[in-house]
Amino acid sequence: MTSHPDRKAEPFYLDGPHGRLFAIYHPPQNDIKVKGCFLYVQPLAEEMNRCRQMVAIQAREFSRLGYGSLLLDLYGTGDSDGEYQDGNWDIYLADLNAGFRWISEEGYDHVRLWALRHGAFLALDLARAMPALRRVLLWQPVLNGKAAVTQLLRIALAGALSEQDKTSMTELRNRMQEDTVVELSGYETSASLLSVLETKHISDYYELADLEIQWFDVLASQEQNRSKESIQVEQNWREAGAVIHYEAVVGPAFWQVWERVVANHLIERTSAWAQKNQ
Repeated sequence: MTSHPDRKAEPFYLDGPHGRLFAIYHPPQNDIKVKGCFLYVQPLAEEMNRCRQMVAIQAREFSRLGYGSLLLDLYGTGDSDGEYQDGNWDIYLADLNAGFRWISEEGYDHVRLWALRHGAFLALDLARAMPALRRVLLWQPVLNGKAAVTQLLRIALAGALSEQDKTSMTELRNRMQEDTVVELSGYETSASLLSVLETKHISDYYELADLEIQWFDVLASQEQNRSKESIQVEQNWREAGAVIHYEAVVGPAFWQVWERVVANHLIERTSAWAQKNQ
């Protein structure tokens, strides 16, 4: 695999197991030995779109440092085939598997997973199934799937346009149990996708003791303390044998806000880590 000083980001369609997947490939730009390629794993629902700018900026930085990046729209999301409600956990994992195969066919010897928010669970499930994927970059990972689903449902309830549209948390959870579609802030979402997410917890992955994990959280200020849960997770995973590095940076919660904001310190620290860890 060689670097390409003049190549730009390349949009294309990748043949996935259930339809075409829109992808953007950022090739490495430096005239140096290529360091590997990142396979990006997106978050769910509106967070997916809110994070696009940050992900694109970081992919360009990775490119400058000699890394490739493959950014996939999973089936039913973005410009890929299918509707959002068509996606489920198994389909997403199959899409990511297809992305990994594409990267391997491009000649990369080292592939790293780069996961954001809910994407952490997908990335770790993929790593569990694929021994070749042992290096994982986590941005603001969700640690508790049940709490994440509750948050998504609360946002959906708060965003109802009128009293006529209002429903209750109980009704939304009943729809999940009935394996129907649940509307989340305009996204018709597969209930089975939410049901699987609800079963996930970061402690289920301590068995992946051979992973090398770089974990970044974004805090609102230097005065804000990291969560006790994240401290416990880091400790438990390290005791299980994983090589895990945690770093908190100060910046805006870009995955939560409608306006496009950039967490510059996250970009800087991630790039510094990537440059140091070849």
